[in-house]
Amino acid sequence: MEVEQGINYRTVKTQLPTRTCTTCLDASTGDMTEMIGVSGSIDPLTESQFVQKGIEMLQDPQSAPRALALCGTFPPGLSGQAVAKIISHRTAANILVFVDAVKDIHPVLATRCIDILKVNSTEVLSILSTVDSENYTARSPRHIDLAQAAMKLGTMFGIGIMAVTDGPSTAYLADTKENSCWAFQIPDLLAHRDHLVDETTRNNFGHLLLNPLGAGDTCSAVMLNLYLEKLDIVEAFAQGLAAASASCLVPMPNCIFDLSTMHKIRKLITITKV
Repeated sequence: MEVEQGINYRTVKTQLPTRTCTTCLDASTGDMTEMIGVSGSIDPLTESQFVQKGIEMLQDPQSAPRALALCGTFPPGLSGQAVAKIISHRTAANILVFVDAVKDIHPVLATRCIDILKVNSTEVLSILSTVDSENYTARSPRHIDLAQAAMKLGTMFGIGIMAVTDGPSTAYLADTKENSCWAFQIPDLLAHRDHLVDETTRNNFGHLLLNPLGAGDTCSAVMLNLYLEKLDIVEAFAQGLAAASASCLVPMPNCIFDLSTMHKIRKLITITKV
């Protein structure tokens, strides 16, 4: 797949079986879930090889990327310390570090090398509860100021941009360097169904199927790519949210969206400085 897309890639092979993920979407109710296979644990030698390849890539002037994106869950055996070691070796100031992850993230945060951290509302609470348990432990995203939480977390770890999503609810973007924050009101997809999709997108039960799986990944990919193409970070995040919403309208496969639908949704998103 990577070769077909013209992507230059490097791999570290393991002897572990490939993990599979099965998406289950109930067409009668719109409910969905995932069944994820069990992963084996990466051995120390493989982890070391991965770190070495990552460092070599970042320090090679011929192959150094414009951005380093760390997304998803680190597989068992790959520690946050190992990933932090890779990030700490970035030598070019113009290599942007984008992170969309939360498990074992503290060693990565401690590098103070993250330029953009994009997490959801539950994840930002999870991180903050470990450093400010009095104010954030056992709290619900509905009961805190997410804009304030984003700014607090970004300032605490020297993160330039904090992006916090909350499913179909209001998302927030905090620029810690400028001490500015914006709220993004996402439209109700069901309320705008006639404007956004045609009859072929609806299932046989007469209602619109929404599949949010992969929406977060879609937002991250579109946001980062548009920002690298010099689009303002506020607008890049807005278009990422629009793409994520558009991907929810495609029952399968995940992370696929219609570009025209994305543009329609973007026009419905309102941005307010808070």
